[in-house]
Amino acid sequence: MPSNDTPTRRRLLTGLGTAFVGGAAGCSGQVPGTGPATVETEATGDTEEASWEYPPVEDGGGIGYASVEYDGLLRRERPSPAIRLELNSTVGGLTTEDRYEGYSADWFRFSFWPPTEYRGHDTYEVRVQPPGQWEGFSAYYDYSGVRRRFVVELREMETPGTILVPAVFDPAGAGPPARLECSFTVQASRPGPFGQTVRAGARGTLLFREEWFDG
Repeated sequence: MPSNDTPTRRRLLTGLGTAFVGGAAGCSGQVPGTGPATVETEATGDTEEASWEYPPVEDGGGIGYASVEYDGLLRRERPSPAIRLELNSTVGGLTTEDRYEGYSADWFRFSFWPPTEYRGHDTYEVRVQPPGQWEGFSAYYDYSGVRRRFVVELREMETPGTILVPAVFDPAGAGPPARLECSFTVQASRPGPFGQTVRAGARGTLLFREEWFDG
């Protein structure tokens, strides 16, 4: 799966800025008078990532791919290290089948949050690195009862390819959680007389191994 694991990107993570609150822009790429078609999503990840492809195909080459991946620790003077994450949204370039070619991403949304039994479920902090100069980028905390979710959105894209969003989950003294619950939603469109707008989404769990935090 697409990934950029370079020293330059890792150095960027050490100086990430604080996430900012942003409003959700309108969806682009939707055919007038119609709604997006929902496509099936299949989980593909292992312990170190929560990942999905859509739609599921035998050779792994559908319209797109999304993941929330563990990317190591950021150790500092605080007792608990911060957890590096990478959000990946890839649309297009995955298939040789005509029915899946030509799609571009309109927008995507990622959410993640620790379980409510986690001691720091309402005090953790997240910092993200915006993926370039996208005006439609926003990152914020969303509250639903006692659940506090962190949300990353990128709107008005209309482009194919892979977009990576580095993030740092800071336990803020509560110690690392055992897992993060994750979800994604993406909308993609294919232009032309036989074009189509599709939407996919799913939820998964990113598990952390206890030995990662030892030492």
